[in-house]
Amino acid sequence: MLGEQVAELHLDILAEDLDPVAHGHYRRAIEHYDQARALLSASTTVEDVVAVEQVVADARYHRAAVVAVLAGDPLPERREPCFFDPRHGPAMQDVRWTPAGGVPRTIAACAADVRRLSAGEAPLERLVRVGDRWVPWHLSGGADGAIDAGAQLARRSGHGVHGQQNLAQAYLHQTTGGADGVGSGT
Repeated sequence: MLGEQVAELHLDILAEDLDPVAHGHYRRAIEHYDQARALLSASTTVEDVVAVEQVVADARYHRAAVVAVLAGDPLPERREPCFFDPRHGPAMQDVRWTPAGGVPRTIAACAADVRRLSAGEAPLERLVRVGDRWVPWHLSGGADGAIDAGAQLARRSGHGVHGQQNLAQAYLHQTTGGADGVGSGT
């Protein structure tokens, strides 16, 4: 996922063809993605994994800024990531949304998911594995939920602390594509 987002920036874009604003964001996006890969490779604790999330969020913001400049749109606001899938980049708008069987709430969504919701379609939600099933990431408890689920699995399977560390690494691999960039990005 991380690698695909970097590759997507490279597709049909030559840095020297960008105007100064887009070029600056392009350069910062690449730097942040590279930094995230290095931090991920060196991560050994849950805290390390959580620290990478901010670097990835910065990279996604700069990536969204490049896309906006190329499309002639205004620069995106620096906001939290899209509620439905952080890989979508920064949220563009707050919208009312009611999860299946849930209560209406206001969430921050990317432009594409806002369009989907406005058209009566379902947003593109990121699914993560919790135990033996796939659930929308916002129902998984995020990193803490994934780590707790891993701790429970580790207690049952005897993997102990190493299992928790591996789960933290797997969580980051799942949310950012890991250092090898395998996965699907949007």
